[in-house]
Amino acid sequence: MTDVVLYGDPVCPFAWLAYRWLADADAEFSMRPMSLAVLNEGHTVPESHRQRVEDSLHAGRVRAAIEDPAAAARFHVALARRVHEQRQPVGDAVLRAALREADLPEELANQADSSEADQAVHSAHRASQDALGETGGSPIIEIDGRAFFGPVLTELPSPAEGRALFDALRATAAVPAFAELRRPRVGAPTIPEG
Repeated sequence: MTDVVLYGDPVCPFAWLAYRWLADADAEFSMRPMSLAVLNEGHTVPESHRQRVEDSLHAGRVRAAIEDPAAAARFHVALARRVHEQRQPVGDAVLRAALREADLPEELANQADSSEADQAVHSAHRASQDALGETGGSPIIEIDGRAFFGPVLTELPSPAEGRALFDALRATAAVPAFAELRRPRVGAPTIPEG
């Protein structure tokens, strides 16, 4: 059986497309967090991305306050669906709705404005970077212990395309010498509304 881990930030559209791709391809995988806020610490962030970085910090704090990994993953998915498919801004009401959907106490939304979980957010992000072996953005996929930045999808592939992509990535992960394959990305991601 293939061991697959998807590291992503719930506010990252590319991570959401990667999640949807894996789910639609019927791949078994676990979700682990990473943080666009931590990734961008100490960097000048363009105005167009500042809100996403702020949202990342708030979402990451709430997720870090959830001790059970399965519950944290449920929250991650519930929040990402609202952000990307329903186009809802990250805020107290959306955080609480995602927590309710994940069968978690709504009061955890109070962690969004508390620095109490910041060390846990940093540790989770560091784990994603350690898995990759260098600094990388969201998402990162790890297949049988070999991690890659991406896949960066600009739209959701069909289930058949998704299964083919997963099989291809699984094959590349099996080759220790394989390091990188890249082509230019054009435009913003297209995410279906839900």
